[in-house]
Amino acid sequence: MAGAELCESCQGNLADQKPAQAPAAVLEETIATDPVSLLRPVAPVTVEPCTRVREVVRLLAEHNIGCVLIVFCDALVGIFSERDLLMRIGDRLDELADTPIRHFMTPAPETLGPGDSIAFALNRMALCDFRHIPIEENERPSGIVSVRDILAYATRQFPEILTPAN
Repeated sequence: MAGAELCESCQGNLADQKPAQAPAAVLEETIATDPVSLLRPVAPVTVEPCTRVREVVRLLAEHNIGCVLIVFCDALVGIFSERDLLMRIGDRLDELADTPIRHFMTPAPETLGPGDSIAFALNRMALCDFRHIPIEENERPSGIVSVRDILAYATRQFPEILTPAN
């Protein structure tokens, strides 16, 4: 009925209702405002710059992770990822196994704070072509966020968008 401000069924105020948004728009708005802390960043596995390559590779496999953070005096100085292993060491693992990881790490990686948005994390990953971002609190590494974490979050929050329709 034109001019009606109350729903005939529930007597709810129709003037207060927001128009329904498409699920993709809701996802976009959500990742723009939700902080990376909602991604449940996992505690990072850390090593010192002098740690041997063989030990770092063992840690990657043992923990089933894609990267380790390199710290010195509790400060983040680098990151070493599975991509670094493939691109910088490759088939020379036996030859380089006793070399300190500092020679192969990516120094001074970009970091985020726990309050930075998921959209900002995605932007950094896309522009800088990396899959992991360390999270720092009080200038100390406290977690790691990966592309997989973002996909898992989106799947949990919006299964209707990411599940194919039958």
